[in-house]
Amino acid sequence: MKNPSTAKVINQLMNGELRAAHLYWQAGGWCIERHLDGCAKLLLGHADEEVTHMKRMLGFLIDCEYPIYFDALPEPKIGAKTILDLFQAILAHEKTVTDNINAAVKEAQAIDDHSTFEFLQWFVKEQREEIKLFQNIIDRINLIGDGPQALYFIDTELAKFAAGNAAASGSSG
Repeated sequence: MKNPSTAKVINQLMNGELRAAHLYWQAGGWCIERHLDGCAKLLLGHADEEVTHMKRMLGFLIDCEYPIYFDALPEPKIGAKTILDLFQAILAHEKTVTDNINAAVKEAQAIDDHSTFEFLQWFVKEQREEIKLFQNIIDRINLIGDGPQALYFIDTELAKFAAGNAAASGSSG
C-alpha cells in the first residue's frame, strides 16, 4: 500500500546520498590539492559508493511507483585545516546520515510499512560499516601522529584502505 510519508522519507534519504557523494567529491578535491593521492582515491571511491546508495533508493521509489524528487545540490563546504579535521567532519556527516536512516526506520515501523522497513535494513548495516570505517581512519591518523612524515604515512595507509574498499566493492557488487 502506498504511503505518502514513505515517499517523502525515501526521497529525503536519496537526496542525502547524492549530497554525500557531492561532499566526498569535494573532500577528494581537497586531498588532491594537498597531493594526498591515497586519501583522494579513498574519498572519490566513497563518492561512487554514495551514488550507488542513491540509485538503490531511486530503484525502490520506482518499484513502489512513488514520485521522485531531486533537490538542488548545495555547494559542499570543506572547512578542514588538517587531514584529521577532514575525517572528523566526514565521520560527523556519516553519523548524521545514520540518524536520518534510523528516523526513517522508526517512521516505517510506526506506520507498519514492512516493505520499507525491510528495505532500510540494508542501509542500517551499511551505516554501521561506514561509522566503523571512518572511526578506524581517525584512529589510524591519531596513531601516526603529526610528525614531519605523518602526512606521507597517513596517505599511504589510506591508499591501503582505498584498495581494500575497492576489492570489497568489486566482490559484493
